[in-house]
Amino acid sequence: MIADLEALAPPLIMAAAFLFGLVLFLRRQLGPRRQEAEDGDEVDIRGGASNADPGDAPHGPSTDQHKV
Repeated sequence: MIADLEALAPPLIMAAAFLFGLVLFLRRQLGPRRQEAEDGDEVDIRGGASNADPGDAPHGPSTDQHKV
């Protein structure tokens, strides 16, 4: 019986370490965020960032686009 437990010890240790790491990862990802981190993200977005290329001319829809 002791030999059986000795054979199972390494997989059980690895499984426990994996579950411990998974719990820590999920707590970090799903936990409440700090207010400072959210404020910094909004400042970056409000800085005039857009998806348009700098060389694109600002204009409306072209004449070949029709409403259906």
